[in-house]
Amino acid sequence: MKVAAIILALSLPALADWKAEVTPATLGPHPKLAPQEFDYRLSWNGMLDAGKLTFTFGKPDPKFPTDYVSRVNGGSTGIASKLYNYKVALISRLDPATLKPRAFVGVQDEGKEIVTTRSTWAGTQVTSEHVTKVAKTGAETKVESKFIFTPVHDVVSAMLHVRSHKLANGDKLTLPVMPFNRPYLLRIEVLGREKFADRDTIKLSVALQKIEPKTKALLPYKKMKSSILWLSDDANRIPVELRSEVFIGDVRMTLAGARKL
Repeated sequence: MKVAAIILALSLPALADWKAEVTPATLGPHPKLAPQEFDYRLSWNGMLDAGKLTFTFGKPDPKFPTDYVSRVNGGSTGIASKLYNYKVALISRLDPATLKPRAFVGVQDEGKEIVTTRSTWAGTQVTSEHVTKVAKTGAETKVESKFIFTPVHDVVSAMLHVRSHKLANGDKLTLPVMPFNRPYLLRIEVLGREKFADRDTIKLSVALQKIEPKTKALLPYKKMKSSILWLSDDANRIPVELRSEVFIGDVRMTLAGARKL
């Protein structure tokens, strides 16, 4: 046990060097996204319809008049819903000037269990409450956690910050993110420009690693092997398609529709 502890202690500084790579949470020069809504189709190996998601950016919300509010809603559909019934509803509240996160609520309904995550940002700390409710009995399990670091993005904040940057070929961005109640390190690299789905796009590689909250050590994220993201090379700079090699195969998120709000 002592030998293992020594080896771990010696390895932690190297694993924590990522902190020097973190991209400052300052918006880049690309114009902000106008209030819009985008529909996406989820598929497995590019064939089987697996679900749909709708992203709503910047729609004014009378409940939160001083926030930039965005929502994500959707879930599994068709045959996929019979194999894995999943629904998700997220709301992200950002500072409208900086697009830094203030609060996030995510509800994941997996049929047998409903998981609700509530996270708040204050100074250098992100505090999360993670409640798992058994649908059949109503029994709940609550786990509270905190992650001390800055900057830390939520899902929407990360998307909006990435698109704001110059994104010249070869550029790299590193962003700590809290998609729900656990921190991850998101690394983006601009691979180049190309025509994709009849659009001018920016091709990005996307990599994720887990962050151990206390030591800040990086750990592998085995569920996702690799991802490629194509952003529209225009004023919107929105995802055209995301392809991820995950533990169940090739999962894709493809743009299906867009509406101005």
